[in-house]
Amino acid sequence: MDQLLIQVNLDDKVSLQHALTAFQAQLQAAYQQGELIGNVGGFIRHDNKPFIRTDLLDRRQYEAMLFINNSNFVPEPPEELTEEDKAYVLENGVFLRLSHMVVFQQALTHDDLKPLLVEICEQLVAFCIQVNSSNELFFTSDILFGNYLLVLLAEKYPEYAYLLGEYYPHDAYFDQIAYHGCDLILYLFEKYGYSDLMLDVLASCRFRYLLSCITSNYNEGYERVPRLLYCFLRQPERWQYYQRAVLASFKRRPMPLANDALAGHKYHPLGWLDSDFEYLCDQRMEPEEAGYAECCQWLTEEQAEEREFGDFMLHGHSIEAISESLEEAIFSAIQDVPLVQLYYYDAPILNDTLTLADIVNNPFYQPYDPDDDNEYETNRSFLLECFDNGKKIINYIEDNRDADVLDELQPTNLRQLAFEHQHFIYKRFDYFGSGDMQLSSDLRHDISLDDIAERFLVVYQNPDIYDLEDEGEYENDQKCLRLLDVLVRLFGKKELNADELAIIVDDFELCSMQQAVRRFTLAQFSANETRDILYELINEPLQSTFGLRKLDEIYRFYQKDKSLLPEMLPTIIERAYYDTPADIRGVVPALNQQEFARGSQLLAVAYILAQEDDGLFANSQLAPLWHFYYQELYKRCYHEMALEAGKDGESPLLDTIKQYVAGQAAASGGLLARFKAKSAPASSGVSKADALAAAQQLLAYDRVDDDDEQNRDEMRTHLLESDAMGMALASMVYAAKVAKGPQKKQLLSLFELLLTLFPSKTLLLCFQEFSADGEHFAAASAAEVEAFCDWLADIKIDEKYQYLARIQVVHQANKYEDDWQEFDDDHGLQTLYGPLLKRYRAKDNVDDELPAMLARREQKITGALVEAVALLNHQHRTRFLSFI
Repeated sequence: MDQLLIQVNLDDKVSLQHALTAFQAQLQAAYQQGELIGNVGGFIRHDNKPFIRTDLLDRRQYEAMLFINNSNFVPEPPEELTEEDKAYVLENGVFLRLSHMVVFQQALTHDDLKPLLVEICEQLVAFCIQVNSSNELFFTSDILFGNYLLVLLAEKYPEYAYLLGEYYPHDAYFDQIAYHGCDLILYLFEKYGYSDLMLDVLASCRFRYLLSCITSNYNEGYERVPRLLYCFLRQPERWQYYQRAVLASFKRRPMPLANDALAGHKYHPLGWLDSDFEYLCDQRMEPEEAGYAECCQWLTEEQAEEREFGDFMLHGHSIEAISESLEEAIFSAIQDVPLVQLYYYDAPILNDTLTLADIVNNPFYQPYDPDDDNEYETNRSFLLECFDNGKKIINYIEDNRDADVLDELQPTNLRQLAFEHQHFIYKRFDYFGSGDMQLSSDLRHDISLDDIAERFLVVYQNPDIYDLEDEGEYENDQKCLRLLDVLVRLFGKKELNADELAIIVDDFELCSMQQAVRRFTLAQFSANETRDILYELINEPLQSTFGLRKLDEIYRFYQKDKSLLPEMLPTIIERAYYDTPADIRGVVPALNQQEFARGSQLLAVAYILAQEDDGLFANSQLAPLWHFYYQELYKRCYHEMALEAGKDGESPLLDTIKQYVAGQAAASGGLLARFKAKSAPASSGVSKADALAAAQQLLAYDRVDDDDEQNRDEMRTHLLESDAMGMALASMVYAAKVAKGPQKKQLLSLFELLLTLFPSKTLLLCFQEFSADGEHFAAASAAEVEAFCDWLADIKIDEKYQYLARIQVVHQANKYEDDWQEFDDDHGLQTLYGPLLKRYRAKDNVDDELPAMLARREQKITGALVEAVALLNHQHRTRFLSFI
């Protein structure tokens, strides 16, 4: 602790130098670990007292940088820090940032400390470029480290303004920069406008969304929105300066340029101007806009309608021509730089001497074009050219000959093999990535079977596309299965995971699930391997939903050895906390605790219980799972609710909810339970109405204003934005089906409170865990919806909620369709929706010919549907009624 809090005497230059040197060493250690959270401390006064705002050399600068409007700030005299105080200070990012700025402001008054300050800032920027992610730049859960120091340096020494631009990594996350990282850029812009300082920052920045982050959070309190294109149009000298600054930045930090300058997905020095051009076109089409007359000088109405950015003229040259000229100048400046010295070059390098000039005309290094990829020819040549037994592999796949080749196949890094052979398929691997993520430049980061299976299997199921002989559906499927025999062995898999099985069974329909599991299970996992896989499936750090496919996979691994999960549960929460990287814990507060179970843990256990327990007789093997579930579920749920009540979660409203739920156990069950309830002390006496009122007051926003047509009548809450709470809700639905009487009553009482207040959101969150694909409603099927509704019926959830679930899932899956007859029916959702409309249209009709009992049943169903429609928010209710 003492090492992280560095004492400094602001009036003593030597003390400042020593403190900054100690701080630099502290930062270097943090950079080596790759984690700033918990490793970056701050400064305190030499008399062991904390710094306060009056210690700042320029308080106005500090308050302007952080947009603090508090000119009447009256400080309390600081007291000497105790050990407990120091622990609090180290967790307080606001204090640490203040202390950094106090010391840097003071140090910048001494010119002979400039080299040390510049070195500290350059090392920070080097770390930012190295990690290439904004996650690692947080030193508390909501404060980025160091950009404020770069601003201080830039204002004192403008020649180092470029460091602030370089601070923002190429692959930073938009939301993190928008919410936590762009205010300082706006501060500089407001203060200096389109000065050299500001253009140096932008010219050196490789995070192409920086200005978009600013405009996305712009509010009327700022004088102007940064519009770089407007500046360049009005001030040609600024445009000329920017081009020179860009070229200088590439010489300083050479990096490969995006091949398509205007594509928008990678950095290009003209990328800043694209959104400004769109705004310019919008203004040109609106004569009443204040800037309309000026826009007419730059853009014709026809150009504004066509919106061809490449054709736009900037000082006599088209953007496309400017882009080509700028790219040529940049390439000329950096063409002889070895690839290993390029910044943000994210492709593997064959040898250390290759330069951009060496690869610019090499076909292997050109961008992948899917239209140039004949999957059959590419796959076939890959097997023939890159494997010594490639001919035998082809014989086995296509002709069912040389089956002994399967015994010859060894686990192989296919990506590395393709790169070493400079084979075209390598570019396909990198283009499509792995699990929607870009592959690492480290060739040890191989692709997975589900990454590549589709473009191998599609060949034999569509022989006509590839001019192959069509041997019939059965034989074509057999070729696919033999191809999978080969791939499974090349990937060294003992058995397939849920996603891989889904490709075989659901996507390509090659065989049944049982056949796929039997055919492609090549070896048994050891107990340790099973335990590790089960643990990883349950505890993926950023898991927001599982979906039925993943839950089935978890259950499948549980069945391999039913003793493993009970052994894991006592330590699973703590272990998951320590196994989650600190940078993820730092920016996802829900993971930065080890007191409460994760939603994924609760859901996994509940699903297993729903499959294993018969709901009637006690099962000692399941007792540890039930104990974990009941103990952790309520702790987690009440913790999430407590976040709405304040820091400590102490709230009479929450107590009311707890008492109501706890009181349900005594009120449930048969004669014995009722006898116990009568003989026990009086219960809390909290009614459902009381609990509901408390929950609404605690958890719900005020209803949306009447002029909000989209969400009128819908109550909102922060509670259901939590991934943990969404999965916990679904776990209640699963567990309630097999829970014993008193526990079942408690589960349902808590679930129904939230269902009553937030019906649509609650149902959608739960349905995700009954759908194979989880969060992707577009893949939901009518069969899944009906299975979910049947489950709700089994646990005695009111029928109106079953109809509400049907409507909401169909709407979510077809959110962009205005005509219900255009709804996608590949999975039966349109067929499901039609009868709901038909019944609602006839809601007031009476069929006198129906038997009385059947008529009452029909009336009850129709009534439930009418109630469900009434529960829809304004947007969805209007949509449903528009189809009547």
